[in-house]
Amino acid sequence: MTHSLRLQFESDQDGHGELFADVEVGDFKGAGSAWFSSTEILEFARSLKSTYPLLKESPVQLRGGVWGSESPRLESIQVGLSFYPINGRGGVACRVRLATSLSTEDRPESQSMLEAELMTSYEQLSGFACALEGLAAGLLGEATL
Repeated sequence: MTHSLRLQFESDQDGHGELFADVEVGDFKGAGSAWFSSTEILEFARSLKSTYPLLKESPVQLRGGVWGSESPRLESIQVGLSFYPINGRGGVACRVRLATSLSTEDRPESQSMLEAELMTSYEQLSGFACALEGLAAGLLGEATL
C-alpha cells in the first residue's frame, strides 16, 4: 500500500509562505495548504529531529490555518501534522489533517476535510526533519515522508 506525505513551501520575501501538503494512504488522497513563517517550519523540524522518544501525551505538532482576530488562537486548522508513538517497540505515526478554508459567510458544514495516519519510523523522521530544514531555508523544493 502506497503512503506518503509531501510538503512544498512557496516563500514570499518576508519570511512567510504557503505550505502545500499532499497525503496519500492507499487509494485515499488529499491536498491542502496554510500559511506559515519559515521560522515555524524550522522550529518544528528541529523539534521533530531532537525529540526522542516521542510522547503520546505531548506529540510534536505543526498546525496552521485561520487565526482568531480577537485572540491569538487557531480557529480552523487547514494543515495539521502530529507525530506520536504507536507502540512500545519504536513504532511512530503521523496524523495528517487537511481542510479547506472557510470565510465568515460560509456554513461550517461546507468545509471539506480529511485526516489520515501514516506509519513511519524514527529513521524516516530524521530524514524528513532534515528535508524540512532545507525546505524552510529555501534549499529544497519538497520534503517527503
